[in-house]
Amino acid sequence: MVSMQSLSGAGRSPGVRSLDILDNIIPYIPNEEDKVRKELLKILGEYSNEGITPAEININCICTRANVLDGHTESVFVGLKKQASLAEIKEVIHSYNPFKDANLHSAPDHMIHIFEDPYRPQPRLDRELGGGMTTSMGRLEVEPVLGGVKYVLVSHNTKMGAGKGAVLLAESMLARGLLQV
Repeated sequence: MVSMQSLSGAGRSPGVRSLDILDNIIPYIPNEEDKVRKELLKILGEYSNEGITPAEININCICTRANVLDGHTESVFVGLKKQASLAEIKEVIHSYNPFKDANLHSAPDHMIHIFEDPYRPQPRLDRELGGGMTTSMGRLEVEPVLGGVKYVLVSHNTKMGAGKGAVLLAESMLARGLLQV
């Protein structure tokens, strides 16, 4: 995976100086790649009463800072144990909605939107889908080297990736009885 992370992901301090990012991509974000690996293994892992057991998969990533205000873009390459057709993969993605029956205020109608247009997704055009809570995906293609798929995604880092995402998580935990008010 290669991420092209927006300026808003840098925060205020130390951040990225304005002149450094003009007409540029910064090829390194300190500590970000290790953080991405650990977070993804937890997200894809198993939850039990004992805690989270991280997924047992290999992850490789490069994290860069791009001259975009909001919205992280990623180019992702996924190897599969058994090759699936693009139609099967699209069906799984279209049907994925862990909040559809929970009636949560912050949940988008669709967690992931797949664009057929090869020029999409783009942060400026697509980061606000679903109020900034829908991940946009495009360029979904067979990946012959790893025997899987490759795609590009855009996710709003300060909405789904931060504030609104935290509210959605709390709503979900409350609905599942994991939080007490």
